[in-house]
Amino acid sequence: MYYKKKELISLGFKKVGSNTKISKLARFYKCSGSIGDNVRIDDDVTLKGKLDLGNYIHIARGCTLSGGTKGIKIKSFTALSNFVQVFTITDRYSSPAIPSVFEKKTLIKKYCSRLNRKICIGTGVIVGCSSTILPLAIIGDFCRIGAHSIIFEKIKKGHYYSNFGEKKIVQIDHFALSKKIEIFEKNH
Repeated sequence: MYYKKKELISLGFKKVGSNTKISKLARFYKCSGSIGDNVRIDDDVTLKGKLDLGNYIHIARGCTLSGGTKGIKIKSFTALSNFVQVFTITDRYSSPAIPSVFEKKTLIKKYCSRLNRKICIGTGVIVGCSSTILPLAIIGDFCRIGAHSIIFEKIKKGHYYSNFGEKKIVQIDHFALSKKIEIFEKNH
């Protein structure tokens, strides 16, 4: 069972494309933004805040996209594997402040120290299961993120990145994928 376009618009999205398959078991909190064509969102996904999703995107079971007010932008032909967590707001762990336990914004502003930044995930990206993407992350087009990675920086276009175990950053041949996407778009 999937949400109908009208239902997704009533949840706060301004634009919803065609052929979207968003599970009725997904959860939405104060959503805004847009959803492109051919987007699939599986069971137990939590969507919050500002989200701009391109075309041909798959968000697998158990993911969280917490866009807050700054937003998460995911470009086309991108997949998030199971249990990927994406947060635009987080406490500053090195700060001598109270963790964000308050609901009132005035108390958060006075007693907490948080990082709040937009997150961008490029075209043709795969993010491995149980990875976490934090504020300031920019993942370039055609990147591959290994399972269990934590991303809080810029990953350049066409790189494989993993920080599970020993940290690895390896450039991959992204031209072939770019060409395949170009051919697909011409024919569909």
